[in-house]
Amino acid sequence: MSIKGKSQELYIGKTEINIKDYQWRYKLIKIQYSDISKIEYCFRTMTEGGYIDFHDTYGHFERFCFPRKSNAAIQRAIDYIEERYPDLVIEKHNTDDDPIYSKNVFIAVLSLFCCWPIGLILNWTTGKRTLQERIMFTVLILLIQVSLYLFWVWYTKMQINNAVDSVNEYFNQLYNFGI
Repeated sequence: MSIKGKSQELYIGKTEINIKDYQWRYKLIKIQYSDISKIEYCFRTMTEGGYIDFHDTYGHFERFCFPRKSNAAIQRAIDYIEERYPDLVIEKHNTDDDPIYSKNVFIAVLSLFCCWPIGLILNWTTGKRTLQERIMFTVLILLIQVSLYLFWVWYTKMQINNAVDSVNEYFNQLYNFGI
């Protein structure tokens, strides 16, 4: 069974799981079912990303991220794995249980309108997005914030120049009138 993700492809086999990762460079990850201690997954919603994590016994995990159209295929894959390996721990994560600070909408609003450093920190620490998404979001927020700062500097400079020009004009009128 093959499932296409965002920048990955997941192959569910009889004895192993293969993840082809095309994000930065081609990487093939092979995971035997015997090496998996548990599987966590979360379906893609309108605002939150979908993923499936394959945890090994050492605490390391491999994440496969997928779009909304792959939700049904992921459910079929989970059913297939449960059927073939009933002793394997499989946990479904519900995004409604997440705290508000880990929601994508909250992080975006916080980053755009309020405290953008805190929003960027939350973006990098929640771990729900791929590295590429986190980098793109960070660059976008930094571009917006730097643009706003430069506009504010330009506007303040124009205000100061206008004030200095009006003071100079006032003094020129005084000196011209008095002489």
